[in-house]
Amino acid sequence: MKTMTVHPGRSIRLRRIWKHPRAVIIPYDHGSYSGVVPGLEDPVRLTERIARSNADAVLVTPGVLRIIAPVLGQLGVVLRIDGGHTAYATAPTDYHSILTPEDALRLGADAVIVFTFIGIPEEPSSLQRLGRTAADADLWGIPLIAEVLAPGYLNNHFGTNLFPRPKRNADMVEETRNVSRIAVETGAEFIKTRYTGDIPGFRSVVETCGAPVIVAGGPKLSGPHGNTDAALLQLAHDCMRAGAAGIIFGRNVWQHPKMERLINAICAIVHEEESVQSAQKLLR
Repeated sequence: MKTMTVHPGRSIRLRRIWKHPRAVIIPYDHGSYSGVVPGLEDPVRLTERIARSNADAVLVTPGVLRIIAPVLGQLGVVLRIDGGHTAYATAPTDYHSILTPEDALRLGADAVIVFTFIGIPEEPSSLQRLGRTAADADLWGIPLIAEVLAPGYLNNHFGTNLFPRPKRNADMVEETRNVSRIAVETGAEFIKTRYTGDIPGFRSVVETCGAPVIVAGGPKLSGPHGNTDAALLQLAHDCMRAGAAGIIFGRNVWQHPKMERLINAICAIVHEEESVQSAQKLLR
């Protein structure tokens, strides 16, 4: 019986990100949409701090990768290879390819990520772009992550009102389940999406997706009585219980006054299955 040959480059690159069964990725590609974001003024210093933590990888843009490369340490690199409208846009459009997977390999990336828009007029071109990128990524043996959100989350995620308004009584679990599966059907190897609010609902997303799912942190969280730390750690915990392959938390992490401690607390939950209460002790 013949066995399937796995691209060795792909396997090696995945191990640089998934050093554990589940990964903690810190994204700071936000500048390509918003410009200078509080907490991202100095990407080199930020990277140095993250490299000293237990995080597995970072998600960055090509321009930032060029300047942080000397201080990455053992961090894996997920590279955003698309872009499009910014916070200054007057109408939403699909993103466009900025680099190819081959370009990303030349820059030293371990995986690439593209945004896929579903539920807007440009949906067909967005899915076609995902499919073409998936074919190129497969050719070069580099893992491809599709960032895809339920249409009802788009305005919230981008902090705008440009996208179509959510349907009344929209089911975010159903929408997330469907858009995630559509992206996998089009060629994505991994899905980055938003948590849908409860463990059983999100577990249904993970179980029907057909690819590993990593969870975005979304806008700044606020928990009961202002306890954002507990809310973020609980989110990480619930994502793991739902079967996610990792988390990818940005501004909730690098805008925190004790960032390194927070990352290590998150890693305790994701890597070691610690409880929220136990992980909170690492913030003291």
